[in-house]
Amino acid sequence: MQKIMKCTLCKTTIDNYNLDFHRLKIDEKHLVDICDDCMDKIIKWQGKKYAILFPTSYMKKRFGANK
Repeated sequence: MQKIMKCTLCKTTIDNYNLDFHRLKIDEKHLVDICDDCMDKIIKWQGKKYAILFPTSYMKKRFGANK
């Protein structure tokens, strides 16, 4: 039986948990499990930062970052 894992950020149950995809290792002492929804939010949030730093047309189109 598979252990039920919960997202460290939003505390919801992670469906179809995959250790390689859902586990984020911050350093040797800190590990967090992140659900798909929170992962998407983090990628979008960080993507906007990268789109501002590297203002290519693809990044602007993908993340909608405008100065």
